[in-house]
Amino acid sequence: MRKILITLALLAFCANAAAISSGRYVIVSKLNGNALDVNSFDTSDGANVMTWFTLGYNNQQFDVTQLSDGSYSIRPVHSGKSLDVWEWNTNDGAEVRQWTYTGGDNQRWWIDDQGSGYYSITSKLSNKAIDVWGMSMYAGADARLYTYWGGAGQLWAFQQVGSSSECYAGASISGRFVDCGGKTIGLSCVGDSESQPPVITLNNASIRNVKLAANGGSDGIHCTGGNCTMADVVWNDICEDAATNKSEGGTMTIVGGSAYNSTGGYGGKPDKIFQHNSKNSTTIISGGFTATGTHGKLWRSCGNCSNNGGPRNALIYDVNINASIGSIAGVNRNFGDRATIRDLRILNYSSGNPPVCEEYQGVQSGSSSTKYGAYWNTSNCDVSTSDVTQY
Repeated sequence: MRKILITLALLAFCANAAAISSGRYVIVSKLNGNALDVNSFDTSDGANVMTWFTLGYNNQQFDVTQLSDGSYSIRPVHSGKSLDVWEWNTNDGAEVRQWTYTGGDNQRWWIDDQGSGYYSITSKLSNKAIDVWGMSMYAGADARLYTYWGGAGQLWAFQQVGSSSECYAGASISGRFVDCGGKTIGLSCVGDSESQPPVITLNNASIRNVKLAANGGSDGIHCTGGNCTMADVVWNDICEDAATNKSEGGTMTIVGGSAYNSTGGYGGKPDKIFQHNSKNSTTIISGGFTATGTHGKLWRSCGNCSNNGGPRNALIYDVNINASIGSIAGVNRNFGDRATIRDLRILNYSSGNPPVCEEYQGVQSGSSSTKYGAYWNTSNCDVSTSDVTQY
């Protein structure tokens, strides 16, 4: 009997150790880096819960509280209501909405650690999991319930809401959402040197509303693990790169904001804006992001990284190129990279000028990557002429 009691106590301890702590979080999908969101800041009963770019407004902040039975209530900050299984529906496809908190089983959720910083969220009522409906990579996908099978669309990171004091030059931010409050930060800029440190390092974390100083851009912002969002970030003059995706299997999202690069400024010759080094990963650029000044490329899958490979994916939509630019995207054909481009607007664009999507032969460090040329509607360059218009 004593052994049984000890075993039960250990199991209870492990369960509690694995449980997420009560607190205020932004809840981010592993699939696409977007966050659970109460549509249009609606405060009424029955408002729909969807996914949207991780912006961290109070309709994306949730007070997560563990209840006496071990389940959790998940309550949006802007309304004080509760995530609710709509109409007590226990079928696949049931909608998640908000409703005045009652504490019923349709408002109680099991939050289970699935490893690597991700959790499943399943209804106590039906044991079905909150799911990014249709496995969509785009902002605006619905959040619904589906039988749990462990796909990326059913796994979520809980980024705890932090404060602007955590946003400073040289900061490393992990598992947090931080609104920087519009401050300007920077380190230094040593031309085109790739050995410069990042101004901010993100690990399964998100920031918004910060400016990188023109003389302090260094190696920009690094995403080193999980999913990272950079929302409403302004790069006053890119030094080496604006941001680099180093998150194996993760998603780096740039939403809104702008990046300027001068021809004779701190950063040397114009180069790519966003660098993508990690494999089996995605970079998303959207939300009206605008490039100004002079640039080499918007996005490039690394042509000659150490231990180079792929695939690397880019999703580029609702983007403005109000700048002189050499091309938009560069993919490595041999590594299975894919650039999907929609609703792209380019200053003074005429058909094929500048090139939109270029295919390369990716190589290992020490060699030079060969360019095949610009392509439309291929497995690597998913873009049509109708997807690009003049800015």
